Amino acid sequence: MRNPQGDPIKGTICAVMLFVILPFFPWLYVSPVNWLFGAQLFEFPPWPAIIIDVLIYAPLMYRLAKKWLEVMTRRKSGPAAGIDTVEPGMGYPEPGDEWGLATRPYAPQKKTAITGSKSEIRDSPYDLDDGFFLKTPDIDTGEEVFDLEKLRRRAMIRSKVSSGGWINKSTRSRATGSLKASDAMKHGRPVRSRIPSREITNIHIPSTVIAAAARSGIERELPIAIKKEDVRESVFTGRTPLTIMLVIDVSLSMKGSIEQVREFIERLEAETRGSKDRTGIIAFKDSGAVEVQAPTTNWNKLYRALGRLKISGLTPLADALKKAMETIRRERMRNEDIEALVILISDFSPNIPLAQSVGPGHAQFTPVQDLVRAARTLKKQKVQLACVNVDLEQRRWSSFLKRPYHDALELAALLRGRKEGYKDPIETILAVDEFRRTFGAYLIARAAGGRAYLSRELMAEGSIIGAILSQSRSKSRLRTQDLKEVEAYLPA
Repeated sequence: MRNPQGDPIKGTICAVMLFVILPFFPWLYVSPVNWLFGAQLFEFPPWPAIIIDVLIYAPLMYRLAKKWLEVMTRRKSGPAAGIDTVEPGMGYPEPGDEWGLATRPYAPQKKTAITGSKSEIRDSPYDLDDGFFLKTPDIDTGEEVFDLEKLRRRAMIRSKVSSGGWINKSTRSRATGSLKASDAMKHGRPVRSRIPSREITNIHIPSTVIAAAARSGIERELPIAIKKEDVRESVFTGRTPLTIMLVIDVSLSMKGSIEQVREFIERLEAETRGSKDRTGIIAFKDSGAVEVQAPTTNWNKLYRALGRLKISGLTPLADALKKAMETIRRERMRNEDIEALVILISDFSPNIPLAQSVGPGHAQFTPVQDLVRAARTLKKQKVQLACVNVDLEQRRWSSFLKRPYHDALELAALLRGRKEGYKDPIETILAVDEFRRTFGAYLIARAAGGRAYLSRELMAEGSIIGAILSQSRSKSRLRTQDLKEVEAYLPA
């Protein structure tokens, strides 16, 4: 039973605090650490022993409390069922809320299709052994993606940016990320001024003169005396380098689309080689994803990594996004100011989930459900995502609705959602069979706050990176209340 005037969150916190704090006092008297300082059993220890006792006790109890909460929140029945659930509004006693008699398990008020049973896009694979999810994908096994001799010749090309001989290169392409202002930056374009907090490095003269004039008042004589408190410092802005993660699908379903992958990567090299932008490669197939090359500016290394890729196996898309996020977190530890961009190249037909303990046909075998969760992690960490679809059959949506690929799919989802009564485009896609099997790229992009592209559509742009960066910052203007009737979008 919950107190109508109490806060269930505070109650849970108090319970955990009592669980952690009360055993601390017996620990002070019986800790083996006290013996090292000459204190006997059940004798109050000296201060050095108390400090060491706290350093040992705090992380130990933190792990115990965390594990206890994890176990209790997973319970589906009994008095502790739904211990992590806080319902909105005031709580009042109901039948079964008597002490020790709460047997009704918690159930969400409304189940959505995002966590429902329709979570697969393709049929689950069969004949997988028990250790399938524990194996590291074998990148070196299968049919070759790239011509090794051609890669070797391209890897010998030296960048000519410094000599001015590189075609279609501009100075700003040396760092193609977005403009960011930083108080720590000491170069670039001054955008504003501030009062110095440390040693003065660059004086912003206009702001300094204005501050001195404002201090002198209306009745002032020339020249104006500038004092130390009038000095203002410049704040600069510069173009931050990109960290591009190329996440490449090398599963068996990509065999017919690999030429598009080759062309796309060659275009990307032409735009980033010789710049400060760092590029890394993650390949995924079989049971998971592997980082083939850590982010680097050296395209010779990248071509050696691409030479290892071979096609075979299944499509673990969720693990690919998870591996990309791990690499970006590591890069942000090295430089927190980087701008991360994940370019996912696939035909978007996942059939392998993240879970390592389930098999085909199991209720938890939900690759798309894991995919939506992984995509939302990218959005939460403010990572831009571009989903590049190499499945040429997807062109019919953009040609049918007379819009770019991402906008066409969003329009189709909104139209079907209005017709079927759904409010969320992702929920609409997972509920409609035809959409679920063809909207994979849009599904991931929508969940991650990014955009979906057809490979041919993106290749037609003057700059792939420029198009992705500009379009990722623009929000879709399609709204349900502005939609016409479905018949208005049908071809004449």
